[in-house]
Amino acid sequence: MKIKLIALVAILIVFFALGFRAIHPENGLQSAMGSAKSSIVVYKHAGEYAIGSKVVVEVAGQGKQSGIVKSATKDSVDVDTRVTFVRIKQADVLGKLIVVIPFFGTILGIVGL
Repeated sequence: MKIKLIALVAILIVFFALGFRAIHPENGLQSAMGSAKSSIVVYKHAGEYAIGSKVVVEVAGQGKQSGIVKSATKDSVDVDTRVTFVRIKQADVLGKLIVVIPFFGTILGIVGL
């Protein structure tokens, strides 16, 4: 058990070093297994984001959200987060959505994260 825990921590450290991050979004894309509020999202920062990219953004006053890029220029992107449609700078996008892990966000919500 101790070796498995150490291996898990080592894997998480490697993923963190490679630029992967995880958040519990306030709102955003949902899957067949539940809403964004009940999920954890893994993302990685990328240089530029194109139309159709699934991204993670932080909307002022609304927290971190996942969404889909609907329009993109060299300077800004328009993101549909299902709750709102926002225009933000390319540099302000947190990252490209890699995977949505359902249900674990509910546990984090219970403890206040």
